[in-house]
Amino acid sequence: MRSAAKAGEANRLTREFKERETRLKRYRTMAGFLGLIPLAGSLACDGGLLVFCVPWSWYMAIWAAVFGAFVGLSIRLVRERRRFEARQPRAS
Repeated sequence: MRSAAKAGEANRLTREFKERETRLKRYRTMAGFLGLIPLAGSLACDGGLLVFCVPWSWYMAIWAAVFGAFVGLSIRLVRERRRFEARQPRAS
């Protein structure tokens, strides 16, 4: 009986980990796509759309913020995976 409870708990923890990992990967993908905004704005300005002609430092600030979020999410994914694997019992 006791091992069934442990197996159920392990399944629940694994399911929760997979859900968190999926959500973080989705956020990281969105941050990656948002990193293309400064490039698109710069190209639009070069193409003649005056609305997108802002100082280059603004584009770099946007890109730095988005890139920082992307790197932060990547680090969090790695750390959570390592923490999860450390809690799992090793098969002998």
